[in-house]
Amino acid sequence: MTVLRTNRLELLPASQADLDILVAHWNQPEVRQYLFDDREVSAEFAATLLADSADDFTEHGYGLWKAYLRDELVGVCGLRRHDSGQVEIVYSLEPARRGSGLATEAALAVLETGRRAGLKEILLETDEGNVASQRLARRLGAVPRGGADGILQYVISPP
Repeated sequence: MTVLRTNRLELLPASQADLDILVAHWNQPEVRQYLFDDREVSAEFAATLLADSADDFTEHGYGLWKAYLRDELVGVCGLRRHDSGQVEIVYSLEPARRGSGLATEAALAVLETGRRAGLKEILLETDEGNVASQRLARRLGAVPRGGADGILQYVISPP
């Protein structure tokens, strides 16, 4: 599994050993509001996400990465199979780190991994109310593709 590095971040593949720290991260109200439709993330659900990620790393070379700034977990970013069969980029950021450009930095590194894996198109979904994610989509060069039920869809061609 690949470790990714950017100017400020080290992105490490997430694993079952990270279950507690990721459940705590994902259960912050500001994090789960848009990522999990404001539902609490159970340890069982998180374990399933991590197992799927491990499978994706083995089969495709991508999955979920934990993003660290020095020794501090600042978020999660990765690629996963969407219900539609497409690959989507997902991300979460510690609330205190919002507005710092870290989500963009992590997403660009993950998109490059998708490009190296041969992906021609990556889906990005965001809630209509999540203005920050809509701005991030534009920074990533995403093209709007519509949406439904309060969810906006974008398509990104990896760099």
